[in-house]
Amino acid sequence: MSGKPTAAAKALWEEVANGIDDKTQIFSLKNGLDALELVLRYQGTSKEAQLFRDAFMKRIVDIALDQKVAKGEKKVNQIIVAILRTSLDIVRKELTSISGTEKCETLDVLASIFDKQKAYYGKSEATGNPGVRVDMIKRFGLSSCKGFHHLATRLALQHSEFPNFYTLHLLLLASIDAAFIMNLDEAPRKIAQATMEHLLGPEDLTKYPTQHIYLVRHDLQRLCKKLSLSTPLIMSDFNQFWRSLTLKLIKSESQMHKLFGSMEIEYLIDACRVPEAYIVKGAGNEVVNGRYEISSSVITNGCVSSQTVNYQMTNACGVTFTVHPCLMTEPGKTQNDVWFFISSTKGVDYYFHETKPNEQDKPPLIGWKCIGGSRHPPPRLEQSSNTIPVKDEKGNLKKQLNKWAVENDVHGIILGRCIDKSHLRASALLRNFLSKMNTPNITCEQLALSNSLGQGADVLETILPLLKSTGPTITSQLQASQSIPSSASCYATAIAAAKQRLLSAQRWKESMESALQGYIDASRELQAARSCLLDLERNHGIIDVDTEDEDEEPQVKRSKTKKA
Repeated sequence: MSGKPTAAAKALWEEVANGIDDKTQIFSLKNGLDALELVLRYQGTSKEAQLFRDAFMKRIVDIALDQKVAKGEKKVNQIIVAILRTSLDIVRKELTSISGTEKCETLDVLASIFDKQKAYYGKSEATGNPGVRVDMIKRFGLSSCKGFHHLATRLALQHSEFPNFYTLHLLLLASIDAAFIMNLDEAPRKIAQATMEHLLGPEDLTKYPTQHIYLVRHDLQRLCKKLSLSTPLIMSDFNQFWRSLTLKLIKSESQMHKLFGSMEIEYLIDACRVPEAYIVKGAGNEVVNGRYEISSSVITNGCVSSQTVNYQMTNACGVTFTVHPCLMTEPGKTQNDVWFFISSTKGVDYYFHETKPNEQDKPPLIGWKCIGGSRHPPPRLEQSSNTIPVKDEKGNLKKQLNKWAVENDVHGIILGRCIDKSHLRASALLRNFLSKMNTPNITCEQLALSNSLGQGADVLETILPLLKSTGPTITSQLQASQSIPSSASCYATAIAAAKQRLLSAQRWKESMESALQGYIDASRELQAARSCLLDLERNHGIIDVDTEDEDEEPQVKRSKTKKA
């Protein structure tokens, strides 16, 4: 509806705004609903309506959702549901009306409506109203509304301002639910593709917390797995995106994001393979104990080709048992969309696991629970050391990861930026992975360096000279100081200077142990100084310096630091 807002409308907006800011009185949800209905009527033509919307709509929605309301309070529940519906209509209208260069001010409101952690929704029908959230997702995704379609179109605009990553996380969760609940495909797929393109673009990821980046990456993985049932190639697109995102992170200037990128490498390696079998043991129902082999139906050409993996065991009596995932559709199951069950093919469930999103790829080892009637204790699982590679539409994931790591010198990047135990761990895992793939580009020196790094920081000093060929140079001054004099008359002076340099490097190293990066640089300088001195003495027959004794004190000191 066009036209200017009435004086009564402006007065109500002012009254609601003052009521929200006034902490001494109870806010009237009914007034909030009336104010939002007026915003919906006038936001297309009135600047006052837009200003009220941008400043107060999210606060009204949060006030409504941040309270627990009993089901018996029908009037309050009706007002809250009306607030949510009106807010959805406001968001949809803004998504379809603004130009591509304007910021969409209402996506935070949409994220709040879809936030399953809100107190009003609760964790189950007994403690809240999770069905209301599901109803809002359905309403937004209806063909008459096309809310997710408009959201995808908005995110795909090149010059559009993207929402912050936590808002994006909540919107992706709603897209996942819409894909399952309403069997939506096209709109969630476009949302996923737009998000992946944005993360790999010029956006500076260092301004976002790493935990939010992880949430978005994991949401994309879950969404693409669901969509791959109808569009298998999207999982290949995600895997390629994941590798590119990891490379962007490990090249980051932020130490925190470098470390996060190193941890993502561990997840990438883990996602390339699945255990060949699981051993179920310790269950009170002993009939389920035993070795469960991966189902042959999911293996194609020696690779796992399915996004859902089952493990089976047939006992001596001919009864088959399975360890398998199951989609839980009960509304309000917070962060538990897929659970694992141990069941028989006769339809009897024995044990289950309330699996969290980051555990849904493989059967969890601990934390199993008894189903009513099953015997205590619940089992624990052990996975076999043998694994089977996973494939997508573009082939074996292990081979794809190997090719990516070699072409982008990922191993060299990690070694050159080694500053933390996470780097050490990622380097060791990647080294093992590449060596098993018989990667020709990894030299013996790099493998020796990575082997030593994998043993921990206490051996850094013995292997850091190898970084000269695999890591970045320290400074031009350091390179200049490593040169050996050409005149024979200068050798005695050079040896004395080298000794002094060794002592100076030793003191520098001790002073920098509190900062790991400084400690590594100092250790490099110490090794370079020692090598320079030994080369001089070896080449000219002067062997009168005991360099080993000079390093005994720092070794003891380092062990104390480690214990502390």
